[in-house]
Amino acid sequence: MSIETTPASTPDPEWDKLISGLTATPAEKPAGPILQKTADALVNRPDLLGDMPLTPEWVRTSTGWRTRAEVGKLNSTRAFRRWVRRQNTEHGHGAQVFRGMRRTFLWIQGTEGVQVATARREVQQAQDDYKTAKWGHDLRLIPGPEKKRRRAAMEQAFAGSVTAMGKYKSAQRDARTRRAVRGTLAAAAVAVPEGAGIYLIGGTGGVIATGSALLAFALIGRRTNGGEVYTDRDAKIGNGDRMTDDMIDRAFRDAGIIRGDQAVVFRSPVIQDGRAWLAHIEVTGGVEVADVQKKSGPLASALGVPRHQMDIRHEGREDHLSLWVSMTDPFGRTVPNPLIGTTDKVNAWRDGLPLGFDKRGSIVLATISDYSLLVGGTTRSGKGMAVANILVGAMLDPRIRVRLFDGKGTGEYVGLAPALDTFVRRNPERLLQFLKVLVGELERRTEILVDLGVSKATEELLEQLGGIELVIVDELATYTVKGGLNGQHAEEIVELLAQIAAVGAAVGIVLVLATQYPKVDVVPSRLRGNCAARWAMRVDSTTASNVILGDGAADDGYNARKIENSKSTRGRGMLTTPDTGFIDSRSLFVDVENGDLGKAAKAGMALRQAISRLPLHCPDPIEDQLKADTGISMVAGGPTGKGTAVQAEAEPTILDHIVKAVTATGRGEATRGEVFAHLATVDERYERGDTESDAQYGSRAGKLLSADLDAEEVELKAVKVSTADGGEGRGFKLAALHAAL
Repeated sequence: MSIETTPASTPDPEWDKLISGLTATPAEKPAGPILQKTADALVNRPDLLGDMPLTPEWVRTSTGWRTRAEVGKLNSTRAFRRWVRRQNTEHGHGAQVFRGMRRTFLWIQGTEGVQVATARREVQQAQDDYKTAKWGHDLRLIPGPEKKRRRAAMEQAFAGSVTAMGKYKSAQRDARTRRAVRGTLAAAAVAVPEGAGIYLIGGTGGVIATGSALLAFALIGRRTNGGEVYTDRDAKIGNGDRMTDDMIDRAFRDAGIIRGDQAVVFRSPVIQDGRAWLAHIEVTGGVEVADVQKKSGPLASALGVPRHQMDIRHEGREDHLSLWVSMTDPFGRTVPNPLIGTTDKVNAWRDGLPLGFDKRGSIVLATISDYSLLVGGTTRSGKGMAVANILVGAMLDPRIRVRLFDGKGTGEYVGLAPALDTFVRRNPERLLQFLKVLVGELERRTEILVDLGVSKATEELLEQLGGIELVIVDELATYTVKGGLNGQHAEEIVELLAQIAAVGAAVGIVLVLATQYPKVDVVPSRLRGNCAARWAMRVDSTTASNVILGDGAADDGYNARKIENSKSTRGRGMLTTPDTGFIDSRSLFVDVENGDLGKAAKAGMALRQAISRLPLHCPDPIEDQLKADTGISMVAGGPTGKGTAVQAEAEPTILDHIVKAVTATGRGEATRGEVFAHLATVDERYERGDTESDAQYGSRAGKLLSADLDAEEVELKAVKVSTADGGEGRGFKLAALHAAL
């Protein structure tokens, strides 16, 4: 029998592929701001071999060590405060030292005192017996034989008294000896270290020895007279206490998660991960992770923290979970979108776009590939910031055609218009026309997939299909409420949106729908059900939360109504996607007022120009069809550039300006000077210079006018005309101008 082996020098492709991510240097790491959460190059390396399943992330980064130092300082302060509060109780260290000294004294005294007391009592009893016997003997009227008997009893009592006294003195000597030995040992335990410390170190050594003696007494007196040891049963993380096994077990029982023989089994020690505590747990007795998640509110209360500071994640088996509890509010900070300021191309299909961050500080990515997204929340809840993050990321993937329908109708996105393939403000009729054409595009793409024999688009097929169509509808209520503006289109718009949401993502057509009115009539179930990704910001009712997240989500612990109404919670929401599952998150920050969207648009236009996909400078089948149907294209905001679907007035030509100048004279003709004066009001090139003479100005303006007429291919010559004062000059007649037009 032989065993074939691979020589050490022989390349192993599978092994090399497995460890390539572990051995690459920072310089070799792909430059992708989406995957780079911190400045430390190695923090996001995958642990493919599973060598560090329980290693805290902070130990692998310099930033983590600095954070750990800050946490250590904070914990030290809190520990000192707890120590101060503890001193007023029977568990205080002063009380412990006193109990320890008292118990040491009782040990020195020992139990010999009982023996001495017993012997003393026996002496007293023997002496009483002797006195009684002697009194009976000393009576003079007693007959002789009785006298002898009483004398014998007296002598016997006397002998008993002497024996008892001997035992008493022996017990005293024995007690003194044993107490002296124990006292010497106790004194030596204090005096020897004290003397040695003073002899070896001096006064400092004496202080150390004294402290050691007090510590020893405190340990001896650690238990109260009732036998209790200080366990801080009321300790809570919210009070700055450390998370311990005992605390978790108590919290699970207080929250009603476990009862009776059910127990919490710790699969790892409780560790500190930056500003949070982390424990890997197994819950016995048939308790599942879903049961724990449903009780997250009571569990957080038992730990003394708000619910959003706690994260429970499923780990493999149904009874295995990780419990992560933050010492501070994980959403109490803003995190800028990492794509702001970059000009690098991103891959929204494969890697996804950064939308927010979760409780543990990880960036949440959403792929623009096989699902549509529904975002809902009340006014000033952060809904607009979610849309802004999607726009920032979409700009940096030039394969994406961004089509934005702004139902609010404000000027928020006007500055972004040149980078948008479609931009329409508050026009339900135009959205309906667009969706009809988009359904035709969906069918065209579907036929391509049918011919190829595949069920859905892949990244390799995107170019053949025509790229990614990203349709953003901001403020859905404008278009889907029957009684609203142009409500006659609402039903048809909802049906088309639901159809596209159902099958569009499979062919590269993705919807992003946002509303600040999450109601059933705004987001009907047939539309909501086809959006696999949903993001609920703060809402006013549990019903509104379920409209976004789905029926029953609130009962499972995901209720956006419980998000506080404050500026510090803007952008906080509950997100569910096929990539993430249900998680609490907060949107990344995009500074719209300071031009972050404009920066992204500029970078996006440069990327699109490089591959000939820049709006207005490349074929667009959808907008071309709409222009053929309606006479108007809304590429880059339409004719006005502001998202208004109206025909823009044609820019006046040089001939139009000359006609206006001649008409203004009221004579049907105008001199060249009068024409030049009018042109100077609309074109600064015709303005007369401060140092120009009449002849110089006339010559320069004439040549400029001839050049402008030649550029527009207009043949027009100056003729003899009358001046305003009845004289003659060279100029233009209105009849000749109309002929030229």
